[in-house]
Amino acid sequence: MLLDIEQTDKELIISYYNKEGKVSFKRYPVSQFQNWVVTEEKDKWKDGTVRNWDGRPLKRSLSRGFNKFSLLYFMDSLPEKDREEIYEFNMPRTYFVDIETEIVDGFPKPEEAKSRILTFSIITPERKAIVLGLEDLSSEQIKKIEDDTNAHMKNYDQDWEFSYYKFDNEYNMLYTFLHKFLPKFPMMTGWNFINYDWQYIVNRCKRLQIDLTEVAITGQLDRNDSRPVHMGILDYMQLYDKYDRSVAVKESNSLDFVSGAVLDVQKIKYTGSLQDLYENDFQKYVYYNVVDSVLVYYIDKQLRSMEVLLTLATITKMPLYKAASPVAVTESLIARKLAEQNKKIGIEYGREDAKKDGKFQGAFVKQPIVGYYSGVSAFDFASLYPSIMRQFNISPDSFVEQVNEIDIAERRKDKNVIVCENGVVYKKEDSILKKILSDLYAQRKEYKKTSYSYYEKAHEIKKKFRV
Repeated sequence: MLLDIEQTDKELIISYYNKEGKVSFKRYPVSQFQNWVVTEEKDKWKDGTVRNWDGRPLKRSLSRGFNKFSLLYFMDSLPEKDREEIYEFNMPRTYFVDIETEIVDGFPKPEEAKSRILTFSIITPERKAIVLGLEDLSSEQIKKIEDDTNAHMKNYDQDWEFSYYKFDNEYNMLYTFLHKFLPKFPMMTGWNFINYDWQYIVNRCKRLQIDLTEVAITGQLDRNDSRPVHMGILDYMQLYDKYDRSVAVKESNSLDFVSGAVLDVQKIKYTGSLQDLYENDFQKYVYYNVVDSVLVYYIDKQLRSMEVLLTLATITKMPLYKAASPVAVTESLIARKLAEQNKKIGIEYGREDAKKDGKFQGAFVKQPIVGYYSGVSAFDFASLYPSIMRQFNISPDSFVEQVNEIDIAERRKDKNVIVCENGVVYKKEDSILKKILSDLYAQRKEYKKTSYSYYEKAHEIKKKFRV
C-alpha cells in the first residue's frame, strides 16, 4: 500500500507498507523531470502521438519535478512486479498514542504548547500499554494499573501488559519518544491526534529546541503538519467522523461519547480538575491516560474506520495522505481513464482561470415549516449526485456551452446535445466521468452482492453451530 512519494533532485523515493505491515522503500533515479504542456499544432516540438484531454497537442517540458499528473504516469510506468508490491493491500502495524499536558493557566493550546507534556501513553498491536512519565510509580502501583485496565475492559480482551518508564525531565522524555519509539511506528494514531496531540508535540519540540528533521527517515517533514515524510500518522477521530456509519446519531465526537456508543465503555471518571488528579493521585492519572488510548484501540477493532481509508488508497493507487481528498481521487481516476485512450492532462501556461476564486451557487435547501406532521414520507435516491452526472453526461470533456434561459428551448432541438435546466449544454457522447461513474457503480453493486452472499453464509454457519 502506497504511503508517500518524495521527489529529490535526482530520484523518487517511494514508501509503502509491506506484508509485515512495516514501511519499505523503493528508489528510482530520474535523469530529467518532464511534464506534459499544452501547445499549438504549428509547434515543431509537439508530440504527434499524445493529445490533451480536450484533443489539443502536447509536448514535453523540462521541470524541477513532476506535477501530480506526470507523477501518476511515472508510477503507472513502473515494472509490474514493483507496482504489485507498492499497491498491495497490507494493513500497517498501528500504534495508538495519547499525551497528557500540564494545565497551568487554562486548557493548554496546541498552537502555543506553553506547558509541559506530562505523560505519553502508547498502545502496541500486541496489547501492551506503555507510559512515559515524569513521576515515580512503585512496582505495586504499576501492577495495579495493569489490573485496573484489564478490569475496565472486562467485556473485551483481558490480557493487557503495562510498562512504565520514568524520566527526570520533559526534554529527555520527549527526545526518547521521538528517537526511540516513533521510528518503530509504521502507523501512529489517536483521538483528535493531528489537531491536538501531534501539533502540541511539534510546537513543544520548537520550544525545547528538538529538531524533528532528525527523526525523519529522509530528513524531510510534511509542509502542512510537520509530519516526518514516510511515517504514517492519522487522526482516528477524523476517520470515525468521515467514514463510520454504525453510530446513527453522532451527538458528539468526544472520545467519551463515542466509546460509550460503540463499546459501551467510557473514560475513567475523576473529581476535580485533571491537574488536581496529576498532583494528588498520579497512579490514577496514568491509568486515565492508558484507558484513553485503549479505548481508541478497541474502537478501531470494532469499527475498522482506518481500513476504509486504506482500502480507498489501494483501489485508487493514491498515496495514503491524498486518498482522503475527493478531488485528488477524482483527478486520479480521470487521468488513468484518459491514459487508456492515449490522452494526457497537460499544463496550460499563460491561461487565467477567471472563476478560480469566484463563488458558485450551492445546492438548494428548502426551509421546513415548523410543526408536528403525520404521514411523513422520506425519499432516498441511490447515489443521487453521481446518478445526475451520468444522466446529463456532466464532465469537463463533454461541456459545450451555457446558453441564456430564453434560448434553452431552441437549443434542445439539437438531438446531439443534452441541455440542463440552467442552460448548460453537454455532448451526448459518453464522457470520461460518465464512464468512470458507470464502472464504479457496477463494481459497487457487485461488491454489495458479494458482501450479502457472505453475510448469508455467515448467518447459516452461526445458525448451524448455535448451541
